[in-house]
Amino acid sequence: MQRMSGASLALAVAVTSVAMASGQSMLMEVMTRHGVQLPGGSYERAFDEGMRPSTPVNPGSFATPLAVMTSTTGGDRIDAAFAFGILAGHSGRAASPQELAAAGQALAQMIAADDRRTRIAGARVAGRIFAVPFETRPGAVTTPGLADALFALFNRSTEIEQLAAMDALGLMRQVSAVASLTERYQFYRQSNQRALAGGALEALARIGDPSSLAIANAVVTDTWSEGRDSTALAVAFARERLLRDGSIAIIRQAIDDRSRRAQALGYLAELGLAVP
Repeated sequence: MQRMSGASLALAVAVTSVAMASGQSMLMEVMTRHGVQLPGGSYERAFDEGMRPSTPVNPGSFATPLAVMTSTTGGDRIDAAFAFGILAGHSGRAASPQELAAAGQALAQMIAADDRRTRIAGARVAGRIFAVPFETRPGAVTTPGLADALFALFNRSTEIEQLAAMDALGLMRQVSAVASLTERYQFYRQSNQRALAGGALEALARIGDPSSLAIANAVVTDTWSEGRDSTALAVAFARERLLRDGSIAIIRQAIDDRSRRAQALGYLAELGLAVP
């Protein structure tokens, strides 16, 4: 008989408990225990604003979010995914390989769900906890079905879903997505879909494949780097990431722009540069 690990046992107990207690109250207890502030009571806002636990995150801390993700639907499921993302942190540093594998399976199911909000939340959390740092060589995501779910999301018709999928594929540095992202980038540009083109370029820059150098060189001299929107900043990020041409100055300047501050700070962190 196979013996259950401590983490597996904790998860099994938590799954059983979900049927007897409110998913929301259980999640709130976990967040409170770890000193995580929820602005306006919103897990998504806490995720967006980079809230971090103020107390150590132990293996058992993930049992409740995993249980709620796998045993509920709707808002509770979405909140649980964001809660897991907050506790696990960037690249899932606080979670064990077993917990990340379980989360990956749950997120793949979310990304394939009928509800659009669930699909988007699943992609956003997957991108954060499976993000591959630039100093690490990219590799294939080993969680079964996760990459396929993201590619399916990428092919949906709504802009926000395409952006969520591209963001996750870029953060996870999926080399297998380079050809599709390059093709989409060219299509988005030709059809003047600026936000989507910026999302594709950002993802290509994160993956860092040598084939993307031609695109980076092309945006050095064209007008897409002009303006003060998120796409113009994505162009600066791509140039700095792929060409190291001094565009970091543009990113630093954007910190003073309230509408782009979070984007600029995120880029600086990814590039491993000090934040002023």
